[in-house]
Order: sequence, then structure tokens, then C-alpha cells
Amino acid sequence: MTYECSENGIIITDERLAAQIYNKGKTGTPIEKGQLLLRKEEALYCDYRNDIDLTKKEIDNFKTNNLTHIVYKDLKERGLMVKVDEYGLRLYDRNTSTKGQSSAVILAKYFKNKIDFNDIFDELDRGLERRIQIAIIDIEEDVVYYVSRIVEWPITKLKEEGNIIINDPDVKELIDKGYQINSGLKFGTHYRVYNYESKHAPWLIHIVKDGITWLDITRMVRVGHGVNKTIVLAYKKRWISLEWIKP
Repeated sequence: MTYECSENGIIITDERLAAQIYNKGKTGTPIEKGQLLLRKEEALYCDYRNDIDLTKKEIDNFKTNNLTHIVYKDLKERGLMVKVDEYGLRLYDRNTSTKGQSSAVILAKYFKNKIDFNDIFDELDRGLERRIQIAIIDIEEDVVYYVSRIVEWPITKLKEEGNIIINDPDVKELIDKGYQINSGLKFGTHYRVYNYESKHAPWLIHIVKDGITWLDITRMVRVGHGVNKTIVLAYKKRWISLEWIKP
């Protein structure tokens, strides 16, 4: 037997196999006695590329309630360096060392699921210098990636010809800070937003309520990307932008 099961995945006990797997893109975490810890996502990927032979029971168990294995495989197939720890997936950009802080943390979401930004806000609020990327998975297990950022609105002033007729408490902060707010209906969102300097609206605002899905979010960002505007979601009195990114 070349491996044994552990709480977090499997441990490759054969030193030669452990070295071979680790040397393929630094997969896994070396531990004592030349062994290698493969977390569930890594074990599934190694089974996929025939480095090991998991049982059907192990495969089913590792996939249960685990979206991240889909994202892990997608990123590895793109030739990227990905590490797995107790917090989730950590992505390292090309030509960067895995010894330092990761370039991005990846949070997996299924397109049919209702939105939940709690884990995203938790990561953003840590204030670390790395991207927070959302990976939205479709029914065919294809993955689309977005970078999320907290949006801060500096004070500006209303244009001379500006006229505010919007009276929505969800965007009162922007109105109070001097932004021009107009309907965003023609872009499929609630509002478009101008600061004093802008000729065209740099931002599209969508008021997000509980109950919508990640597919709805994908539609919004797609529209914004197509017209070269940043989609900003207003969610529970916080502002978050999402922009499409190619890993």
C-alpha cells in the first residue's frame, strides 16, 4: 500500500512516490520520514492524473460537500501553482515563490447557490496584500474567476449640470459624498455613478438582496465588463466590486 488515510486526506508513505508527486508542481506537503500529505483536493487530482489509485469510496468521500477540488483541478490544468491548507486554496502567480505569501486566495461558489459574502468579507477584512478571487462553477464544472475588492468612496462634488432625483437609502452615502446617481436600467443594473471628473459613468451599482444566486452575479459582471464599467454590489451596507480575471 503506497498511502494511508488521514483526517485531512491521505499520506503517501512510499518515499519515492512521494518525491515524484511533489516534484510535479510541488503537489502536497512534505512531512516527516520522506512522506507526503495530500489533502482531499490534491489526492483527487493525483488520482485523476494516475499518480495514485483511490477507491471509489475514497473518491466519493473526498468529493462530498467539496467544491474546491473542481477549482484545484482547473487551476492545476492551467499550469498554475496551487496549495491547499486548512483555510482553502492559495494561488501563486507564475514566477513567484511558494515560500512567501500567496498571490490570491480562491473561494469556490456553485452557480445555483444563493449568494453568501461572509467568507469573502472575512478575507477582505484581513487586509492582506493578495487578491481575493471568487471561482464560480457551472453545471459542467467549468470555472469562471472574479477578483473581489472592497470599494471606498472618497468625497467628490456634483457636476455643475448635475441633478439628483434618486431618493434611495441604499445609495445615500454616495449622494451625500457628491456623486451623480442616475438610472442604470439600460445596463441591466439599478444605478450608474459618476464622480466630478468622469464624462461617462465608471461604475454600475447593483443593490443585492438575499435570495439571488451566483449566476445572477455572473450576469451583472458580464454586462459591466462588456461596457468597460466596474460592477459594484451594494450588500448589507457594504460595497464590493467584482471584475472578471483570467488566471
